Amino acid sequence: MMANHTNISSLFERTCRQYDKLRKREAFLEQFRKEDIFKDNFDELDNSREIVQQLIDEYHAATRPDYISWGTQDK
Repeated sequence: MMANHTNISSLFERTCRQYDKLRKREAFLEQFRKEDIFKDNFDELDNSREIVQQLIDEYHAATRPDYISWGTQDK
């Protein structure tokens, strides 16, 4: 059975938009500052956001006919 689940990228896109809004307003960051990993900065959160964006990009690439060669141009 073959299935196409690339539409899940819309969920990730919405999550990124919501994260961006919260990050811009610095909402709820005080809760994170209580943790050792976030005392000095929020790099871990920002890196995670980048990874989700890369996932979105790959899902979008998977919908194109040239997906088989996607990502090889960078190397």
